[in-house]
Amino acid sequence: MNRLLVTFLFASCLTAPALARPAPATPPSLGTSQADCDALATTQRLDAATLRDLRPAHSLDEAAAVLTKHGVKFVRSQGVLPLDGLSERELRNIATLPQGEPIILPADGGSAICVLRPSADSI
Repeated sequence: MNRLLVTFLFASCLTAPALARPAPATPPSLGTSQADCDALATTQRLDAATLRDLRPAHSLDEAAAVLTKHGVKFVRSQGVLPLDGLSERELRNIATLPQGEPIILPADGGSAICVLRPSADSI
C-alpha cells in the first residue's frame, strides 16, 4: 500500500512512522507520547452494527473478519498511535489492555482499529 495513503488515513489519530524519529520501545504509560501499533484503517465511519460486532473481537484478525463481514474496505499497516492529549484515565485504560486487544479510534472522517505492538522489553 502507498505510504502516503496510509499517512492520510491515519492523519488525525495515527501517523506513519517517521524515518528520523523511531517510536519509543516502551509500552504506553503516563508520560509516553506515542506507541507503535499494527492497524486497520478505513475511510468510512463505522456504523452501530459494525461497532457492536467489533466488541467481542479481541485481536486484529478478529476485527478484520468483522470489517470484511460488514463490507468495510480497510488497509492493514503499521503506524504510531500518538498519546498526546489523552487524559490520564485514557492512558491508564490503554496501558492496562491485554496484549493484542484492539483500540477503535475515529480518524479524519474514517476509523482506525489499532493493536499496540509489544515493546522490546516486554515479557
